Amino acid sequence: MLLLILGVVALWASPNAWAGQGGHDPAAPAKAASAVTDPYAPLRLYDGKWDLVPKATDKAAETMHMENHCARVGEFFSCNQFVNGKNMALIVFLPLRPLENGGYEYRNQGLQVEGNNPSSWGKLEIVGDRWVYSSDETDNGKKTYWRTTNVFSGADRIHFEVQRSDDGASWVTQMSGDETRGK
Repeated sequence: MLLLILGVVALWASPNAWAGQGGHDPAAPAKAASAVTDPYAPLRLYDGKWDLVPKATDKAAETMHMENHCARVGEFFSCNQFVNGKNMALIVFLPLRPLENGGYEYRNQGLQVEGNNPSSWGKLEIVGDRWVYSSDETDNGKKTYWRTTNVFSGADRIHFEVQRSDDGASWVTQMSGDETRGK
C-alpha cells in the first residue's frame, strides 16, 4: 500500500502506493553515490522533518508537514512516518542488489497504523540523486501501474512526481510538487 516520496503523496494517488523520507546530512549527495558500498546511506536521507508542497492546480496547495523516524534494524531499514502530527505508517526497505549503472535496487513495503492489509513489496531504484518507486495493483481484474520519482537537489530538497499507467508504458502525472527539509 505504500511507495515512497515522503509517503503521503503516493497514498493520495493510489491506495496501494506510498513513499517515506528522512535524514539530514550535509554529505548526503556523497553518501547517495556510495549506495553500492553502503546501500543504507541514501535511505538515511529520509530521517527528519519535511514540508511537502504539492503543485497547485485550480485551488491553493496546502503545505503538509511530515516527520520520519528512521533506523536500520538488522538487514531492514524502516521509517515510522507522521503526517501533520498523525502517525500514518511504517515504511520498510530491504536492500537487494547493486545495479549495473552504479545504483542500487530495494524492495519497500508500507504498514498502516490502522492495521489494514499490508501492501505487496514495491520496488525502489536509486541512481545518484534520482529515486524511482514502482508498484502495481489489481482491482476487479484490471492492473494499474504506479511510479513515484524523487529527484534530490542536495540533502534538503526533493522534487517529486506521482504517475499512473494502465499499460506500464504511457504515464499520466497525478501529482507533483516539492519537499524541503523542515526545521
